[in-house]
Amino acid sequence: EIDLRIGAAFTRWQTQRLSKRFAGLPKLLSYGPCQFPTLGFVVDRHWQRESFTSEEFWKIDVSHCQFEGTPQRQASSFTWGRGRLFDHLAALVLYEIVLQRPTATVVEVARRETRKLRPLPLNTVDLQKLAARCLHLSSDTCMTLAEGLYQEGLLSYPRTETDHFTLSDSELHALVQEQTGAPSWGAYASSLLAGAYRRPRQGQHDDKAHPPIHPTKAAPRDLASDRAKLYELVARHFLACCSDDALANVVNVTVHIATEEFNTHGTTILARNFLEVYPYERWVDTPIPQYTEGQTFTPTAILLNHGATTPPEHLTEADLISLMDANGIGTDATIAQHIKTIQDRGYATVEHSRFVPTKVGLALVQGYDTMGYALAQPQLRAEMEADMARIANGTRTRAEVLATQLAVYRQTFIRANE
Repeated sequence: EIDLRIGAAFTRWQTQRLSKRFAGLPKLLSYGPCQFPTLGFVVDRHWQRESFTSEEFWKIDVSHCQFEGTPQRQASSFTWGRGRLFDHLAALVLYEIVLQRPTATVVEVARRETRKLRPLPLNTVDLQKLAARCLHLSSDTCMTLAEGLYQEGLLSYPRTETDHFTLSDSELHALVQEQTGAPSWGAYASSLLAGAYRRPRQGQHDDKAHPPIHPTKAAPRDLASDRAKLYELVARHFLACCSDDALANVVNVTVHIATEEFNTHGTTILARNFLEVYPYERWVDTPIPQYTEGQTFTPTAILLNHGATTPPEHLTEADLISLMDANGIGTDATIAQHIKTIQDRGYATVEHSRFVPTKVGLALVQGYDTMGYALAQPQLRAEMEADMARIANGTRTRAEVLATQLAVYRQTFIRANE
């Protein structure tokens, strides 16, 4: 009721008032309490890019090779402890000091075993982000495909906030068994049943209605391209959840050259585990030469390199979904629709997989901001969503929330009409 009343009032006002004053505007200038904050994220990033001022910087890079020209060649690149300096003269002075005493002394070698955590069970928001990042599918397309796969009995219900399984291990084993015939990942599923299976990690979200998204049965071989890719993503994600974490040895090396400190690190993968079936994350060996504390060596190269800071990129769909989720804009069931709406209304376009606001989108957000109304900021909607949760847990009544929220927007509407 709140969304309908607010949306209808502001849409009518925008359309009637602005379309008559400015040529070339769409016939319908819609407003929605979720739609506008979604557009606001896109516009805010655009303004960050437009206002960005690039700065030049300088940094000292050190490289060291062992067994140069042989099959055993190993190399390491050391980063400067200072990172980078924006003062050319200061960087040049320190560079000259390093060149005058170029011998490197190893002052610390720290080794530790680390692990890359397998993914949490899949909820709707993370499915949309993965599909956007890995499959280049829009959230709207992703959900349309997922719902089709659900209706065919291939996936569980795809609209869920839950990221932990309440299914028993035997029930999860049965789901893994369904995947053993898959040509690309069936052998891995079999290895889980042969002893590599691990109970999935437990996330913190549970909507009390639906389990995490998972494959419910094996897919037929004739699945169409995008449907097959989305099913594969869900299936591989589920198998990765039922796997062990990946393990690696990491070594961090610190050296001193003259007055300056430099660092490098290397990684040796010990067990890929879930990464064997999960190509959507990468973790690779980065071997470096063996170093011992107290060792000295002459670097292969010491360079003073120049660069410049760059503006933040426009938002990808995965970025936008993350911002909406973090700020309470929309729900797992509506995020995709809000993103589609700002495109359908001509407020934003997608260029090279990134969201760019149109002139109309920029004008609407800037207009409300100039008048002092934060309608494109997430706080108003986030508070409304929090009130919905309070109704659900019994701390506020529907009538109280309705009165409070309508009063906030009513004041803004009245002032905008003045």
